[in-house]
Amino acid sequence: MKKTLKIVLSLVVFLIIGAFIFKNHIANSGLPDYNEDIKLEGLKDNVQVYRDAFGIPHVIAQNEEDLYKVTGYILAQDRMWQMDLIRRVTQGRLSEIFGEKTIGADELFRALRIPEKSDQVLQNTDKEVITALEAFADGVNQYIENDDLPFEFKILGYKPDKWEAKHSVNFIGYMAWTLNLAWKSEISTLEIKEKVDELIFKELMVDLNYQKDVIYPDYKGNFSISKNDISNLSGTTSKDPLAALYGVQTTWNLISEYEKIEDILPQVFQGSNNWVVAGKKSTTGKPIFANDMHLGFSIPGVWYQIHQKIEGKLDVTGVSLPGQPFIVAGHNEKIAWGMTNVGADTMDFYIETINKDTTQYMFNGKWKDFIIRKEIIKVKDAESVEKTIRFTHRGPVVSGFKNTNKVISTHWTGNMPSDETKTIYKLNRAQNWDEFRDACKDFKAVSQNIAYADVDGNIGLQNCSGIPIRNGAGNQVYPGDTDKYDWKGMYDFEKLPYLFNPECGYIHSANNRTTAIDSFYVGGHFALPNRYNRIGEMIKEKEKLSIADFKNMHVDQHSVMIDDMKPVIIKALNKVKLSDIETKALAVFQKWDNILSKDDSAALIFEVFYNNINKNLVKDELGEDLYNKYAFSKYVVDKTFKDGKSILCDDINTKDVVENLDDMIYISFSETIAFLSEKYGTNVDDWRWGDLHKLKLIHPLGKNKYLDYIFTLNRSYAAGGSFHTVNPFAYKANYDALHGASQRHIYSTANWDASQSIIPTGISDIPTSKHYCDQSELFMKGIYHDDYIGLEMIKDKAIYSAVYSGK
Repeated sequence: MKKTLKIVLSLVVFLIIGAFIFKNHIANSGLPDYNEDIKLEGLKDNVQVYRDAFGIPHVIAQNEEDLYKVTGYILAQDRMWQMDLIRRVTQGRLSEIFGEKTIGADELFRALRIPEKSDQVLQNTDKEVITALEAFADGVNQYIENDDLPFEFKILGYKPDKWEAKHSVNFIGYMAWTLNLAWKSEISTLEIKEKVDELIFKELMVDLNYQKDVIYPDYKGNFSISKNDISNLSGTTSKDPLAALYGVQTTWNLISEYEKIEDILPQVFQGSNNWVVAGKKSTTGKPIFANDMHLGFSIPGVWYQIHQKIEGKLDVTGVSLPGQPFIVAGHNEKIAWGMTNVGADTMDFYIETINKDTTQYMFNGKWKDFIIRKEIIKVKDAESVEKTIRFTHRGPVVSGFKNTNKVISTHWTGNMPSDETKTIYKLNRAQNWDEFRDACKDFKAVSQNIAYADVDGNIGLQNCSGIPIRNGAGNQVYPGDTDKYDWKGMYDFEKLPYLFNPECGYIHSANNRTTAIDSFYVGGHFALPNRYNRIGEMIKEKEKLSIADFKNMHVDQHSVMIDDMKPVIIKALNKVKLSDIETKALAVFQKWDNILSKDDSAALIFEVFYNNINKNLVKDELGEDLYNKYAFSKYVVDKTFKDGKSILCDDINTKDVVENLDDMIYISFSETIAFLSEKYGTNVDDWRWGDLHKLKLIHPLGKNKYLDYIFTLNRSYAAGGSFHTVNPFAYKANYDALHGASQRHIYSTANWDASQSIIPTGISDIPTSKHYCDQSELFMKGIYHDDYIGLEMIKDKAIYSAVYSGK
């Protein structure tokens, strides 16, 4: 027995040691040595790469092809699996590595035809752009030839395909799709229309008359059309009736599939802040520039920090998207730029009438053939699946076909001519306002407000949007059997709004309403102006602002929305008799400074209250399922508090009582305190917003708790803020912070080397790298690192150094 026990124990120890060695082998897969000199095929000259304490590369080359070849190699070193993952999304090939759960998502993205758009871009873009993309692809492919790929490839058991130039261009379609709000909002609008009466419907819908604060207040509009000069267009005709859903299978078997991959890839450009002050408002005497683009949090983060330099020709730094070679937002030696999402409505839906064999649809009184494609989707550990995708002349059919002669199709700008890749290439090289605007002309599918500053003291903001010319209001679903609602062209770039050197000395945008011109329909679902107004407040608080002031602005969690709502809440609650704990909670709330600190109990009370009153205003009218789809509740709360009343305050489930806003406030507050006291105890002073509100950085494979435990993939931090603060940590039903600043940049045009930046993760997506989430703690504390481009500083602060040379 002793001998057997020794053998068994020895075997167990051996297995544990073996498992430990195997785990470390897998975890360290692909971990690069940043000090290793590398030889690459095709390099014309040596390329020096310095990396700082955060592993951020400074790539110094002597020509563009070498620069982008090395950029491709080092991006693959740090983010190869992320690059492949995004590529697979745009190609509709996730099921090859994830199995049956992503078949629907693959079908959706094949219907969006993103690679076809990329082919069109490459056929029409500049030769210099193609050369750069091909050099980048070559660098990536030379990395792929390396057998030591990152751990994700080992876990999932595959090797990435060869990279092609068009895979980098696919990011246009990916960004255009993820920032579009219409696919979430317009079908629920139609479903609500059919469920409730006209008065309730009107009260539930967004009313832009309540959004007085606009980005371009002096814009008058001059609505030329870029092509198909159609006269007598009616602009926004809200009188046009919504199409009827009767007979349509509204499972939306393609559109709804996107939600299944939101935990695999974060959404891009859904929010953002940018602001810039001129020299007269700056302590440096020159413009200071800030940008923080908001998107879904994840590991790895969306952005890759990099500096690219060719002496005497190019000197650009900022953030790129892994998988493409250029700086999306940043600065060169002359100008700085950064982006916020416009919120443009760049997608429409149409109800189509189809024939019995589903091969044709009715259009202008005649049957018109669908374009029909058969797509073979390969599936891991299962048989391949064949899907039939139908297209009208506008775009793909996105709803089901079962037992119906009605389906829904869509049309979006992602399939229309644009060249965001060329825009970014030219922005990297622009030297002044005119060259900046010239670069922006091709930026159409990915609608952004792009802020600007330069070393000569100029500041500006340009709306870059592919805004369709429509008949009818864009936020409705149209009948598809007529050409009346087909797009009639796009608004000319030269007629889009912009700001340049305003007299006030500052510019800012935060996804709020574009202009006050009702006939110029840009979109219907802008962010409420809370962040915009708070930024404006902080800019005006001081005569001159410094980089330190900009840092404080980035992490500001004071809510002007609460400034407005709080007096109404207090007044209502003072009219009723409260329980002891409710009285204590109200006292804490009354004393509060309206700053949503993670350590504040009043912040916790307000955010739970806000969700409760949101629910209590609309859920009884909509029911559980439709309420969960409904995307506009914050607009309802906003206008209800501004008006002091709404027919939505009446709970339709209480037949003999007609509730008002005061009643809704008390009911919601009472529910809030009951929930919090049960969850955290009856001592209000012990409650903390950050106990409920967590930033969770989740690796796509970290959803598997065993992989997370073995490889330590995920991170979690207590968070303050909310969607209505400048430092946003927006959340869904469980209060986990899923969306917020994906980067923070502050650029000093007086001295680029004084610039500051930070991202919420790190440069590497390899869990055993010291640069995996090494910026996360700093990010949560509002701390930045230096963001310099001076060669002496680069050399002096370099922790790693490597030479890339030709073979």
